[in-house]
Amino acid sequence: MAQGDAAELVEGYRAAFRECLNLMNEPSLLHLRGELQVLVRWLESRGDAKRTAAASKALVAVSAFYSFGVEVGGFQRSSKTANQASMFDLASVGVLGIENILTAEDRSLMRYLMSGLSEGLMFLASRQYVAGSEAVLEGTYKSNSLAVRDGLWDLAKDFRSTEDLAAIREARDAIDALFAKLDSPEVALHSRVALLHQLYGLIAIVRCARLLEELQGLG
Repeated sequence: MAQGDAAELVEGYRAAFRECLNLMNEPSLLHLRGELQVLVRWLESRGDAKRTAAASKALVAVSAFYSFGVEVGGFQRSSKTANQASMFDLASVGVLGIENILTAEDRSLMRYLMSGLSEGLMFLASRQYVAGSEAVLEGTYKSNSLAVRDGLWDLAKDFRSTEDLAAIREARDAIDALFAKLDSPEVALHSRVALLHQLYGLIAIVRCARLLEELQGLG
């Protein structure tokens, strides 16, 4: 393996991640996913277990985000909503500062995660959708809700000390509080689905940022 391969791989991934943060759409997500697949394979070949695990988690998160967006995009196009932005636009997760994620020296990914959960509650209060395709969409929401809960909890476990009960409780309570609000009968189904997709995006972005940290020193 050439000396400059590591630097080239890291820079390619960084560029794809930046593109995705600036323009959250299907082409940019597929590009990022491709870079992640290359990274996973290359890290595996080097026997770098820790970085391989981080890259694999980021790949799974980006794939889930993309797949859910494609799945619910059909519902969004078939019903008239109060906001005509695409599902990927809704999930751009603007609460996360792009430059902070990519360049800040004192960034705290746990803070970004908790901020994203808090922003989710604000999202529910700010967007209203006209109901449509309720039965099928309800099943889509329920089948993905648990996966998002688990994804958020897995992230929280990575950031919180396993020996600090208070910190563990804080993360668990933040997730439970968001979903208690999200699952309320008063929340329109389309709002639930839109926020669920935004949370998929939050998981993917934090996972990718986490990987970027792990890759420091590689290239």
